[in-house]
Amino acid sequence: MNLRERATLGRTGLKVSRLGLASGYGVPSSTVEKAFHEHGINYFYWSTPRRRGMRDGLRNLAKNHRDEIVVVLQSYDHFGISVKRSVRKGLKVLGVDYTDVLLLGWHNRRPSRRTIDKALKMKEEGLVRFIAMSGHNRRFFGELARQGDSSIDIFMLRYNAVHKGAEDDIFPHLPDNNRPGVTVYTATCWGKLLKRKKMPPGEEPLSAADCYRFVPSNPHVDLCMMAPSSEQEFDAGITALAGGPLSDEEMARIRKIGDHIHR
Repeated sequence: MNLRERATLGRTGLKVSRLGLASGYGVPSSTVEKAFHEHGINYFYWSTPRRRGMRDGLRNLAKNHRDEIVVVLQSYDHFGISVKRSVRKGLKVLGVDYTDVLLLGWHNRRPSRRTIDKALKMKEEGLVRFIAMSGHNRRFFGELARQGDSSIDIFMLRYNAVHKGAEDDIFPHLPDNNRPGVTVYTATCWGKLLKRKKMPPGEEPLSAADCYRFVPSNPHVDLCMMAPSSEQEFDAGITALAGGPLSDEEMARIRKIGDHIHR
């Protein structure tokens, strides 16, 4: 496995970088463009609230590289009332005709019929190519995987060295064929894995790159999200690509630290 090589995002067929870039902590526009041009990052998640850095970076990239990037727009509308308006507004701001992924944010049970219907209608109209869903209820995602629900193309899951429950609740239930894509957030466990005071005796804290190597080392994960707040944080995390998958020794150490924090 080579983390510099792109993965196929499940049944979407999209070829994506193993690390993606999210806007939640205010990544600067220059870093968005640097991620694409210098490191081959092509998966960009413009989360809520829609921050200016990702907006400007995507607008610049879309001018000449629209077919090379995967744009993700998020909606927290659980009732299907404003989701289409939100997507149209995002597309207009970015100056593009469609979003590759519409992420239905934070669903711990099946989205309302109206929400799903609105999303599917936008697929028919060409505004959206694929539908993703995020949430914290691992067993619900496992149920979707077993049922082979075709309305959700991509799962966005919490998975890290502290919270490894997806290894039991979700990953074993993913079908071999026509499976949803799997993307992961909170690789650093909201920074807990980076803090010295959280470590077991005698252990050094993990680096962000360690965390970004741990997640895609799992063969069920297609892509791990990064959410840096600065170019410096991005530069520290992106070294994960050169580090590649974890060795057995590195994996054992990180899992040990994760178990300690979880306890």
